[in-house]
Amino acid sequence: MADGVDVVVTVCATVSTGLESVAVSECRQKLDCKSIREGRGRVYFDIPTNFFSQLKNLRSIENLFVVVKEYEENNDELDCFSPEILEKLYKLPQALDWKVALSLWKQFTGYTGMLFRSETSAHAEDMKKRCQSSVDNKCSEVKDEQNSREGGNDKVVDEEDVIEAPAKKIKHGGEDSNEDKSELTQNSSSDKSFTSNLLPQFRVTCTRTGNKHSFSSPEAAAKFGGGINDWFGWRVNLSNPDIEVLLNIVNGNVVIGIALTKESRGKRNITHFGPTTLKSSIAYCMLQLANIQPGDIVCDPMCGGGSIPIEAALNWPKSAHFCGDHHDLAPTRTLANVQSVTEQQLNNKKTLPLDIYQWDVCNLPLKSNSVDVFITDLPFGKKSGSKHENWTLYPKALEEMARVCSTGSGRAVLLTQDKRVMGKVLNSSVHWKKDLTLWINMGGLKAGLYVLSRTKKC
Repeated sequence: MADGVDVVVTVCATVSTGLESVAVSECRQKLDCKSIREGRGRVYFDIPTNFFSQLKNLRSIENLFVVVKEYEENNDELDCFSPEILEKLYKLPQALDWKVALSLWKQFTGYTGMLFRSETSAHAEDMKKRCQSSVDNKCSEVKDEQNSREGGNDKVVDEEDVIEAPAKKIKHGGEDSNEDKSELTQNSSSDKSFTSNLLPQFRVTCTRTGNKHSFSSPEAAAKFGGGINDWFGWRVNLSNPDIEVLLNIVNGNVVIGIALTKESRGKRNITHFGPTTLKSSIAYCMLQLANIQPGDIVCDPMCGGGSIPIEAALNWPKSAHFCGDHHDLAPTRTLANVQSVTEQQLNNKKTLPLDIYQWDVCNLPLKSNSVDVFITDLPFGKKSGSKHENWTLYPKALEEMARVCSTGSGRAVLLTQDKRVMGKVLNSSVHWKKDLTLWINMGGLKAGLYVLSRTKKC
């Protein structure tokens, strides 16, 4: 990556399936994207390298990786349906240009180690020079000390009095030659081991979609990883690697990338988890859909561990935020997460503008028309509550939220997997109008994200 050159790279962001449109909207808002395209659970966009650090400001995404190379279907360079595909995957690493992607990965993650053998060779040579310099300095100190003990008197030394330094005797014959070769081999092996320990550890993760492939995901990952190991000399570490290389195969399309995030950013605000803790990335998407304005009063009446109100307070500080829950442990858990965010992300310099209460969502201690936006994750009736209880809970909760929400201008964004009960409640309600429904994937469950507006009816 040349200095002063505005290089454009492709970045892929993973997002909960169904929320791709929200991620696209955020990327356009926060980044200088040249182009954006959606995939299932993924968003690809081109970004100049000088905007690369702004990727950390994205809140709707879960993981990020920078694309090294992308092969489209029916590409002669890499045919996924060829009988020789595994051998091609093994040879592929040496044909790719990794420099820009690895440079951006180091910039994003703050990695300070070395990546290439050439760097380690220079480092090893520098270490040898430092060691030799240290030895020379030590010898000089010893010589000076001896001279000082002798009182600085000059002494003439005959050649016969000179004690020769021990030297390796050179023997004749094949035995001595083999001994020398063995020592050279041992030193060479030691140098290689030293060089290898300076290089990063890596893992290849392969995701594959398609029925006509002649290989499995582990086989593709093993072959591609073997090629990387031989080409770069990186060490394999499947549990805690420095670098995760991604190999994504969808039928005939192949995308190779380097992961920028080690774990999902959906867990960024939560340290105290409950049985149904919502991902922070999904919480942000819900808040985006609510169209929160400065001065709005935003409430999560069933906050659980506090994913939604914490994300709201961090990103919409000019609005008022409060939350509550009827469960005894929920307010305490939310408070613990708020304190953790204050310590880790805000460095204890300020607190979040968030009030936490214990209440019943069906009987809120709030005045009528006092809240602008309700955002909450309703119990699905699986890990929390039950399907039977939802028939009673949902109608009462939406009726109480309608009483408290501002008529004509209030909004609500509600998440639930119990579409049967939710559908019946909304069809019979005169207080809520359904503006949008997004179906998202939550751990294999198809959940509905309902965007509602408060009607003018009292």
